[in-house]
Amino acid sequence: MRIKVKLTNKEVELARSLAVARDEKKVRFGAGRYAECSKKTGSSENSHFYGLLGEIAVAKHFKVEIDKRIFATHGDEGVDLVLEDPDLGNVQVKTTTYTKDPFLRVPMGKQKDKDKLKDIDSYICCCIDVKNSKEVQIVGWIDHKELVKKKTRRFLRYGPVNYVAKESELNGF
Repeated sequence: MRIKVKLTNKEVELARSLAVARDEKKVRFGAGRYAECSKKTGSSENSHFYGLLGEIAVAKHFKVEIDKRIFATHGDEGVDLVLEDPDLGNVQVKTTTYTKDPFLRVPMGKQKDKDKLKDIDSYICCCIDVKNSKEVQIVGWIDHKELVKKKTRRFLRYGPVNYVAKESELNGF
């Protein structure tokens, strides 16, 4: 069963301001392989924004703080949240805009993607309706060891290769 998390205006504004700051790196590095993905969301800034909405919702649900750091020379370090739950531990949150049939996808095609995965214990899938950024649904979670057994898929011609787990393959809370 999905968990619905209502975000406040302040939380949505935080997501937007962090998305703007994270997106500024594209001037230096370009949007890279995520440029293709960002066409679907409207911009790379929106991709960051949607991801941050998911992170904030999960952090709110589990009563922890999000990582607000912005790195000048690289993206994040992979771990989005550290949760007390022993099944979850170091978590990476992935947010999709597919609300009817959401699935978790985790990039794994490049060495830097694989390096980010080594410290992750579990992945949490969230989904949002882009018309209502104040409501995030936490869909479910999967253990790292289970995720890496899944088939891989490239959704866009030049997009990243991903591990993929359907909603039915995720654990509930």
